[in-house]
Amino acid sequence: DYWLQPEIVVKIVTKKLGEKYYKRKAVVKEVIDKYTAVVKLINSGDKLRLDQTHLETVIPAPGKKVLILNGGYRGNEATLLGINEKSFSAMVLIESGLLKGHQVDGIPYEDISKLASVD
Repeated sequence: DYWLQPEIVVKIVTKKLGEKYYKRKAVVKEVIDKYTAVVKLINSGDKLRLDQTHLETVIPAPGKKVLILNGGYRGNEATLLGINEKSFSAMVLIESGLLKGHQVDGIPYEDISKLASVD
């Protein structure tokens, strides 16, 4: 249903904003309501207010941090261990919360997104 969370990396998938923004990656800076966010583009620093229907999750390389956006592990940080391209799912190691240390397989791609690196 709704999945936007602060500090996740997302990809802009609407062409309504023009080629300048299409397929560009951004970091969610603020969630306005459950379905709308202010995002900051990684390459230009431009800030845009977008609906989640114009965004999609970003799957990082294995070993990188993700945030679980839906399901029973929602809100937990995890490390991506690998992906299963046939089932469009991921295997993660939970890094926060009560289930820290648990390995979870079969999480749909759309239920996780790369965490912005905290510098």
